Amino acid sequence: MDTKKMDKRLSVFAVFLGMFVLILSGCAAYYGPSAYSQGYVSVAAPNFAFSFGEGVNAYYAPAYNAYIYGYNGYYYRWLNGGWVYASVYAGPWYSLPPTIVLPGILAFGPPPPVIAYRPYFVWWRMHVAPWYRAYHPGWWARHGVFLRHYYIWHEHINRFYVSHPYRAWRMRHIFHFKHEERQRHFREKERQFRRKR
Repeated sequence: MDTKKMDKRLSVFAVFLGMFVLILSGCAAYYGPSAYSQGYVSVAAPNFAFSFGEGVNAYYAPAYNAYIYGYNGYYYRWLNGGWVYASVYAGPWYSLPPTIVLPGILAFGPPPPVIAYRPYFVWWRMHVAPWYRAYHPGWWARHGVFLRHYYIWHEHINRFYVSHPYRAWRMRHIFHFKHEERQRHFREKERQFRRKR
């Protein structure tokens, strides 16, 4: 009878020890394939870089060597001259459907480095500036010459972009808003900004 009790206690102890080890090893990350992501799932937190205001934040993603923009629970990434989006920082990334509405600052492509932050300036000038030169020639004619060096650009943005700079841009929309209400909202914000000037 004592041996049966002892065996029962040992088996209960072994079960609890096994569960404890499994919990400890499984809490950090699971690196197995996932059908949803078609890749690997890992624990990752976004590297916040700065905020453009109006709920648009910029994050640096070392995995892509690029900046990702967060807005309203979605992340947007510039890839091959167009936007892709994800609901999770690490992906999976999908093409932008007509039902997703971009915030106003992203409607013209990745925003220029109007925030004084040198790493974003270097990345933007290297990866996005050629696209801006082709698709926004008016903007490029006014501002492209100042992109030669960060300090020249920094002085220029301090003079030119006083407050909420993206509202004053004169560019054609590459990505059209699908909702009329959203369009009216941004038109009204632009009118208010012009009245203040």
